[in-house]
Amino acid sequence: MAAEIVHIEFKSANFTRTTEFYTRLFDWRTEQNASGSYMKLSGDGAPSGGWVRSDLVQAPGPIAYLAVDDLGAKLEEVERAGGRVLVRSLPFAGGGEIGLFADPDGNIMGLWRRKDAAAGAPPAATILMTSATKPIATATKPAGKTAIKSASPAKAPAAAKKPAKKK
Repeated sequence: MAAEIVHIEFKSANFTRTTEFYTRLFDWRTEQNASGSYMKLSGDGAPSGGWVRSDLVQAPGPIAYLAVDDLGAKLEEVERAGGRVLVRSLPFAGGGEIGLFADPDGNIMGLWRRKDAAAGAPPAATILMTSATKPIATATKPAGKTAIKSASPAKAPAAAKKPAKKK
């Protein structure tokens, strides 16, 4: 069976403008997450998709996510076929895990292993962004709490020195 595209994400420099544009043309409705970093397509009959704030996006274009049964095995196939794995496995709130890869032409694609194979589209307000050198993924949890996970460890900022007290 051919892999199904189950979710797609685009970038937006202005969520208000994006909403007005797609509402006017296609009667699409959107819903922004609490952190203001992601806006999902919502409403009856809407495909699973959304927009990431463009200052957070590092991918050169939209990212389509394909459903797979075995994420690890599929990423091994990607490498054997000449692709490059960018994110091997990243769990996210709501179910399953994702992986990201670049095809031989540099196009970035996402793979999604559903928590429950019978489940529908990815959970709402999931943000997944990447570049060839610095994969990043953000998953918005319920109640507006945001968890950030990165494929490479982030350096903690150096502690600020307090000025000495004068006597």
